[in-house]
Amino acid sequence: MGRILRSSRACGGLPEAAKVGPFTATLVNGVFGDPLLLVRLRHGRRSLMFDLGDAGTLRARAAHDVTDLFISHAHVDHIAGFLWFLRSRIGEFPPCRVFGPPGLAQNIASLVAGIHWDRVGERGPRFEVAELRDERLRCFGVTAGDEAPSILGERTAESGVLLDDPLFTVRAAVLDHRTPVLAYALEPRAEIKVRKERLDASRLEPGPWLTELKSAIVLRDDDALLELPDGTKRTVRALAEEFVLIRPGEKLAYATDLAGTAENRAKLSSLAHGAHTFFCEATFCEANAERAALTGHLTARACGEIATAAGVGRLIPFHFSRRYESDPAAVYREVHAACPRTVVPRGVFE
Repeated sequence: MGRILRSSRACGGLPEAAKVGPFTATLVNGVFGDPLLLVRLRHGRRSLMFDLGDAGTLRARAAHDVTDLFISHAHVDHIAGFLWFLRSRIGEFPPCRVFGPPGLAQNIASLVAGIHWDRVGERGPRFEVAELRDERLRCFGVTAGDEAPSILGERTAESGVLLDDPLFTVRAAVLDHRTPVLAYALEPRAEIKVRKERLDASRLEPGPWLTELKSAIVLRDDDALLELPDGTKRTVRALAEEFVLIRPGEKLAYATDLAGTAENRAKLSSLAHGAHTFFCEATFCEANAERAALTGHLTARACGEIATAAGVGRLIPFHFSRRYESDPAAVYREVHAACPRTVVPRGVFE
């Protein structure tokens, strides 16, 4: 079978978090549960979510740090955790940005409208929902207590770019699942690493100034002056040249609920091209290919073939049909046969 990339967790349990550049990504419900990928920035209190299935295992505070929520589509297993999210966001929080396919604003507004908000006053949850339509984003405001979404306007989404953040870019591709679904690619701007040997040689103490330096590098504020622990001040440019290494960020791609058509495969391979880590559904084994085609899902082999075509560094398959709970190795074998870069939990092939 060749070299197997191993995960330290037992199959079917909460998988080990995957480190991807500055992020830590966790499939909250494992490979058989509802899709919910929680992506935390390791430096700073900020998180992203990709899909929002059952969130019962998460504490409310997990929702507090979420700035952006990316929904593939509004089938119940991808949005069932939204009521948990609503309840967790009651308080003094900024609006959460939500991205997804056409119709998502009404889906979100309907869920919000199903709650009586008479007791929360100005502390109700607020959302800015952006629907991808061709290469434009149509944006709506959804606020607890309002009767209907408000129209915020439109903006371009050239090349599928939904979010152009100082720290990362998120782009999407529209795929077919008998309804439009979005697959996502999260691309950090750059990976900034401190050159420890040079820091040690300088005798400067590590501290908040290093975080400030990294932030200034990301914001390209090269001429800004930073105060160092010894009381001196130097420009961001000079400090960066001496103390850090900058290299391209490691891309993360996420895709679930798509038919194995040639068009879907081509779009997804392009979106995930060169990704460090690719989370992709592998819902059915090849013996159930007819069922996969009927329901608009990928087979395990198709999942592996797409990952191989995209040249990803590692593939983490998920969203397995529960019919394989007694034999998850059957799914992993088929994925791994098509993509040797598949991450396989320890014990699966033993």
